[in-house]
Amino acid sequence: MDEKKMLIVDDDAGDRKMMRRHLSKLYPTNSILEAESGETARSFVDEEVEVIFLDYQLPDISGIDLMSSFFRRWPHCVIFIMTGQGDEEIAKSAILSGAADYISKSAITPGALQRMIANGLQVARMKWRIEEHQKELQQFSDVLVHDLRAPIRAIKFLSDQILEDFAAGDMDEVTREFDLMKKSVSKMSDLIERLASHINPHSEGAPEMIAAESLVESACLAISQDIANSDAIISTEHNDISVSCFPPDISQLLQNLISNSIKYRSKEQPQIDISVKQLSSGVQFAIQDNGIGVPEEYRKRIFEPFKRLQRSSDLPGSGLGLATCAKIAKRHDGEIWCDPNVSSGTLIRFSLKLPPPMTLPDQEDDEEETVVPAAFRDTQARARH
Repeated sequence: MDEKKMLIVDDDAGDRKMMRRHLSKLYPTNSILEAESGETARSFVDEEVEVIFLDYQLPDISGIDLMSSFFRRWPHCVIFIMTGQGDEEIAKSAILSGAADYISKSAITPGALQRMIANGLQVARMKWRIEEHQKELQQFSDVLVHDLRAPIRAIKFLSDQILEDFAAGDMDEVTREFDLMKKSVSKMSDLIERLASHINPHSEGAPEMIAAESLVESACLAISQDIANSDAIISTEHNDISVSCFPPDISQLLQNLISNSIKYRSKEQPQIDISVKQLSSGVQFAIQDNGIGVPEEYRKRIFEPFKRLQRSSDLPGSGLGLATCAKIAKRHDGEIWCDPNVSSGTLIRFSLKLPPPMTLPDQEDDEEETVVPAAFRDTQARARH
């Protein structure tokens, strides 16, 4: 995915210059786009915009009216409304329309911008996580109703049968029915554990820099018995790369992918190749195997909760493993996908792009010469007359 960008939408060239100057100093690695009208802003359809500073009044459209089209194109963007003069009604309508915050141009300083962006992104990400959890809870309830109904019915039926056969003195049949009941209980327990793992909230604490080699070793150690039982051969190419991440999450992600490669193996001895490469903003892992592969029509759907290949329906599993992988990658500002450019087996790639922590600007930045905003120029002109 392309690097995230910031967009300034303002018809005043001086205000845009001021904003670009402040933002470039605060976030020198970010790309900053400019638009002098709503029409120009809409032309950035191929860009990945994360933060938008939007003038309340543009020549061709109101900033408030423009927000809806921005949210359709960039549903997770954070929008800040700017105006030449403070107005409580404008601030209220901006927030109600989905803006993260509102600021008068006369109050814009590097420190104010950085606080707005940090707080806005934090609140927005919390909101997105809440929305995700709401969807997952709905899926959770659907599974409880559907997938748990069958084993519960089986346990009830077997309980009745056990009582009848025990009364009749048929202990062999009682033993067989108890074994069947244990399998039904085990199935329910496994499903509940997988659901709990999938909806588990974000890891606590701050991300760490950790060697990719250490993450792979940790994952392999956790499933060493499965690796040994399957006689799988695992090769790694980590290139001495370090990763910014929540280590337990990434270890779990790797465990799920390696386990899948073992579970969906072909008749050949499992061969799993794990490699890591550096990206411009993060890292990318690749896990390739010589298993049964994934048909083209399933390559996107397998990362959705409770989706499984039809031909693998006889294998154990709940359909949550890859969905959990997708969720973990997303928590790390990355993504996961099934590479289509393979002739046999499966190649899964995932990226991790946790941004570096933001640092406060030097105090002297506020004292440097700045471009005078339009609101100041208008006020000064009126004062002179």
